[in-house]
Amino acid sequence: MKINLWHLLGMLIISAIMVLCGNAIIFVRAHPELPAGVGPYLDCFVRGIPGMIILFIFTFAGVICKRHIPLQLPAAAYIVTIGCILSIPGAPGSTGPVSQFMNDLSGTIMKYVGEISFMSLTTPVLAYAGLSLAKDLKILKESGWKLAVVSIFVFIGTYLGSIVIADAVLRMTGQI
Repeated sequence: MKINLWHLLGMLIISAIMVLCGNAIIFVRAHPELPAGVGPYLDCFVRGIPGMIILFIFTFAGVICKRHIPLQLPAAAYIVTIGCILSIPGAPGSTGPVSQFMNDLSGTIMKYVGEISFMSLTTPVLAYAGLSLAKDLKILKESGWKLAVVSIFVFIGTYLGSIVIADAVLRMTGQI
């Protein structure tokens, strides 16, 4: 089912506002030395707008690619690919105009997107996941307690697997 582009724009705008609000709250709560009041929240909200616009453009471009490129890839694959390609700096040591442009572009993208907290980006993702789960509530009811048990084992296994991988990488790099 294809979603109407106007509805997509509306959802992206609402998500962007949610992310910017969450970003401001996370930043101000992490810096108790900031003065009390609305000022720090507004400042952080405004500083996050350019990065959010960049992420908004990546997302919208990925959805457009999904619609017009005849490959059976999810929109997320296009979004990540666009973001990665545009964030790669030019070839190290190269002084050509394309390399310089890519250095400037990637630096700008990283600077502005760096203002957005990862945790604030997870809020709309989790909300969307909850809504998509709610539409399959009948199937969830039919699955019953078995699905809950399997889910718990999957979550624990994923968590433990992440711990093992992180520990191995940190030990190989000599950080622990």
